[in-house]
Amino acid sequence: MFRRKWTGLPEDPQFPADMKGLGYFINKDDEIRSIENPNNYFNFFLNRNPRWNDRQRFAMNRAIQGIIWEHLENLGLKKVPLPLGTSDLTKPHVPIFISKDIAAKSRVVVIFGETAQDLGVIAHRIIGGAGGVAKGSMVSIVSKLLQQRSSPSDSSPPGIILANMGELLWWPAGNRTLSFSAFSGTPMKSAVHYGMEVTDKNKVPHNADMKEHVNYIFDEVIPHFVKDCAKIDVIGVGDSAEIVEQYLDLPAVWPQWKDRISSLSLVGGLHPVWELKNEEFANVFLRNKARAYITSTEPAGIAISGPDGNPDTKSFTQIGCPVFSSGEPYYTECTLISAADLILAWLQEVAMTPEGEDYANPEFHIVFSDNITPDDGHDWGDCLGEEPDSKEAAKVENDGNQDTGAETSEQRLNVLNHPGDDQAKDHNEGKGEDGQSKDDD
Repeated sequence: MFRRKWTGLPEDPQFPADMKGLGYFINKDDEIRSIENPNNYFNFFLNRNPRWNDRQRFAMNRAIQGIIWEHLENLGLKKVPLPLGTSDLTKPHVPIFISKDIAAKSRVVVIFGETAQDLGVIAHRIIGGAGGVAKGSMVSIVSKLLQQRSSPSDSSPPGIILANMGELLWWPAGNRTLSFSAFSGTPMKSAVHYGMEVTDKNKVPHNADMKEHVNYIFDEVIPHFVKDCAKIDVIGVGDSAEIVEQYLDLPAVWPQWKDRISSLSLVGGLHPVWELKNEEFANVFLRNKARAYITSTEPAGIAISGPDGNPDTKSFTQIGCPVFSSGEPYYTECTLISAADLILAWLQEVAMTPEGEDYANPEFHIVFSDNITPDDGHDWGDCLGEEPDSKEAAKVENDGNQDTGAETSEQRLNVLNHPGDDQAKDHNEGKGEDGQSKDDD
């Protein structure tokens, strides 16, 4: 009888959570490169065993996040644990970033990133590839916001709140929260264990999921740190945009915020307008003070649709507000990066509305179309390169003789099956029964 001991299982691989220890550095272009070969970016496929790759990615993401957080703090943001009042950081809490001087701001921009991303991260495909750390993270967005004015009478930059929509699972061993994907990369008893189990001990009070976190930001964080007269600009990315819309659409919520929210940017969000129940929010606010930016092959800023949708495009446009191309054709996580200048310029336009006037989106004249060809009755044979009138031309040529047409098809089939038969026939017709050429006679 054989017995396998726990000590006989392969150990879970360990990697240092720092850039140099992992064999990488950040070059002068702010890109992560290999120390061994500076021409190479981050190599995820380190081993044929996926567990080794996941553990390396876990350590690399922690190292990257540490660099991003340092940059954000250098830009004047500070980390605040939620729930508010948390002093023991060994207890479950969710970190967010806010401006240090947010209490004095007359305008505040609240950003809800994607639910799959770590705090401060926009897209790892940009951070770990061409583009670099700042471009692929909230560092680039915060840097640009700090160059704006809060209002025509306030030249100071707006305050900033970075919500943490992704990292909501408490990891007791690390005394921090993680995203779902990162949670599966935490150390296990062995490399072949099934994985980490999520229980109530992994939940953070009042921030157990994305919806609770959105509620807490609006119900607790903003009233606690932001003065009552300050205007609010909201940016939602991907699925977070839809969660924010669902929250603001609640009958008890919208009356509290309708006079404070100046703009709503739906970046990659595709929440159907017909699912919204609050008429004032859906038919007044979204139409006048919201804009959507979707994945599209069109250049950034092209108007795809008005608030009522565009029937001449295959893209979903029934969002209830003007829809623009983000300039990103494929990945929702990259829409905020590609459309950053466009989005932030609009936020500045709204903020610079003269005092006493109420901003409203202009009437957009939509001419965009995907050039969808209507069904004109042609069969699929036209896609093979045949002339549209080939059948009628064959009729005229054959003078209505269907048999001739059948023979022609048969001849074509014979040529395909025996490409040399016609040549052999022509050659044999010039010979007699004895195989000698008739011309020899």
